[in-house]
Amino acid sequence: MNQKTLIAFAVHALLFSLTLSARADWTVQSIEKPEHPGKAMEVRADGKPVARLVYGDGQKKPYLHVYGEAGELLTNSGLSADGKDSGGFPHHRGIYIGWNRITSNLGSQDLWHLNAKPAPQMLVREFVKQEGGKDSATLVIRIDWLANKKDEQGSDQLISETRTLVISKPDGKRTQVDAHFTLKAARDLELGGDLQHSGIHFRASNEVHGRAKETSYLADPTNRETKGKDFAVVVDPKAKAPAKAPAKVVVTGDLKWCRLLFPIGTRWYSATEMNPPTNPVEELSWRDYGRFGYFFKKKLKAGETLDLDYRFLIAPEEAPTSKPAPSPEQAAKATAQAAADYEAFVKSLKK
Repeated sequence: MNQKTLIAFAVHALLFSLTLSARADWTVQSIEKPEHPGKAMEVRADGKPVARLVYGDGQKKPYLHVYGEAGELLTNSGLSADGKDSGGFPHHRGIYIGWNRITSNLGSQDLWHLNAKPAPQMLVREFVKQEGGKDSATLVIRIDWLANKKDEQGSDQLISETRTLVISKPDGKRTQVDAHFTLKAARDLELGGDLQHSGIHFRASNEVHGRAKETSYLADPTNRETKGKDFAVVVDPKAKAPAKAPAKVVVTGDLKWCRLLFPIGTRWYSATEMNPPTNPVEELSWRDYGRFGYFFKKKLKAGETLDLDYRFLIAPEEAPTSKPAPSPEQAAKATAQAAADYEAFVKSLKK
């Protein structure tokens, strides 16, 4: 091979390497004029949107949108084009956190629906970190949870939250969201409410609300059929029994993961939420229209901090061959995958 050929080969190899490197880059950028009220911080990989943190005026709470293979929105915005609440249960948006009864010396505050007038608020105060990299992107956000009234000292602060979101595609296809919530109580308070209106949840696009009969769930522990059909409950044996028991209760102290299978257009996706044993979770709830998540009650003293970790995996899937549920073979494969993913998640938290 002559010198000219060697140089040409080296240049070609360098350009190829740079191309691969560019494709691996993740970026985080502020969207100046999003198509929805408020503001947005978007995460992209190879120039394509993967997730978007939505917050600000016109939004009920800060939440994370997730996008699909073709750039389609997989999560619920709860808003029409003119910025008004629309669709089923519009307060459920993307990946989000909230409790419908936070009690303190400021009374009971609903930071789930946020519909009171005046309403309590979750205000994004600062992006502590917004960073892309070769394999992932990281958002660290400081958020104040505020009551709709003030104490004698003029403070309406309930909680100071630091939310850390690490977004990646570890196998190239599935979107992984590692969500860490640090909640610091500004006063003595209790996170309360009920499993359907509190906790850390995922809500699929409003399209799924109209296609609820096509959705299905898998979970560990295995869920039993309930008379309610559209929800199930899992209760920790150490937790106090609910005043009104659901149709059927599965008793366990180890709530690991829950997986929703849902359609968007002609495509199918799964969303799995993982709950490690370090979280004080008591119950799991889901609805057939694509909202599910984990719930607990917790008392916090002023200055006390609560740390929570969850992993969400959103993936393209085959259509269920035993509609609406997957076939036994599909379910077994999905269960094995979720179990392996859960073990990997728990292991990562111990590092």
